[in-house]
Amino acid sequence: MFPFSSTSNPENKVLAVLNHRGDPLDALVAYFQERGWEVRTSQNLGESKELLRGQLDLALIYPLTLLRDGVEWQTMTRHLSPNREIPWLIVPWEDANPNAVSKLLTGRSSLADWMLIDADLQEAEVRMQNLVRMHDLLSASRERNQHLEGQLVTDHKTGLFNDRHFRTRLREEFERAQRHGAPVTLVLLDLDDFKTLNDSHSYEFGDAALRAVGETIRHCVRSIDIPARIGGDEFAIILPATTMPETIAVSKRILQVLSVSPIGDDHLKEVLHASIGIASFDGRSARDSRHLFLQTNEALKAAKAAGKNDIFFYDNNSRTAAGADTKAVPPSARRHKREDSSGA
Repeated sequence: MFPFSSTSNPENKVLAVLNHRGDPLDALVAYFQERGWEVRTSQNLGESKELLRGQLDLALIYPLTLLRDGVEWQTMTRHLSPNREIPWLIVPWEDANPNAVSKLLTGRSSLADWMLIDADLQEAEVRMQNLVRMHDLLSASRERNQHLEGQLVTDHKTGLFNDRHFRTRLREEFERAQRHGAPVTLVLLDLDDFKTLNDSHSYEFGDAALRAVGETIRHCVRSIDIPARIGGDEFAIILPATTMPETIAVSKRILQVLSVSPIGDDHLKEVLHASIGIASFDGRSARDSRHLFLQTNEALKAAKAAGKNDIFFYDNNSRTAAGADTKAVPPSARRHKREDSSGA
C-alpha cells in the first residue's frame, strides 16, 4: 500500500460515499475514518444531490445503473469533475458489464476511475490516492498558469494592466462599440513633473508615486473599466459604454483624490498632480482604436500646454482639444449610470 504524499494527505479531507444500492459499507466507512477522512454517506439520489452541493474532496459511488444518459448520472455528474473539482471512483455491482463502465467514462475529461466490487480496501485507497494526487497536481498547474498569465498582462509596479494588454483591449472595446453603437471613452493620464520628483527625492519615492496613482485610479473606476500603466508615468483607462460627460466626472474625481492624498511620511510629503486627456468614440469620430488614441493624446498634450493639473477633451465637432468645464456638464447628459469601484 502506497503512503499518501504530502500533497495528498487525507487529513481533514471529505469523502462522500453515495450508496444508492444500500450495500453494507460499515467496514469501508470505518476504514477511511481511521485514515483521517471525514466520511459522509447518502442512501438515495436526493440525498446524494444535497451532499454533492457541499464541500467535498472525493466521491465514492455505488450506482444503481451505468446508463450515461439516465437520470442518476445526469443528476450526479453535474456536481462532479469536470463540472466541479470533485474526483470520483465508481464501484459497480457484481457481474456488471465492464463495457458499460468504460462507456460511462469514455470521452469525459473527468478525474474519474472505477474498480471491481470485490477489490480490497487497500486497492480502493490507492485508487483514491491517485485521484487526489492528480487533482492536486492539476490545481497547482492551473494556479501556476494563472500566475504566469497575470504576469503577462499586469504591470509589476502598480498592479494595473500593462501596455500590451491595454492595446489589445482598446482594439476589442473599439470594435465592440462599432458593432453595438455604444460609446467608448479613453483617458490618458500623465503625472506632472515626475522627472523632477525622481531627481529631487529617489526612484523609490517615484515608484511610491506610481503605486499611489494606480491605487487612486483603481478606486475611482468601475469593475468593467480597464485601467493600465502604459509607460513610465503614463496611465490609460478604457471606459466602455461611457459618455464624455461621465468620463470628465470620473477624471475630475481622480485629480481630486490625488490632491488630498499626499504621499510620503512625516518628514517628506508630496502632493501629486496629473494632466488628463480624453477622447470618445460615438460611432462617428475616430476611424479605429489607434485614431482614438491619437485624439486622446492630443487632448493630453493640450492639458500639459495649458499649465498642467488639468483636464482637456477632444471635441469631435471642432476636431480640436478643449478644456473640460465640469461645472457645465448637465446631469441629464449622463446617459449611462456608472457603478462605483465596489460594483454596487
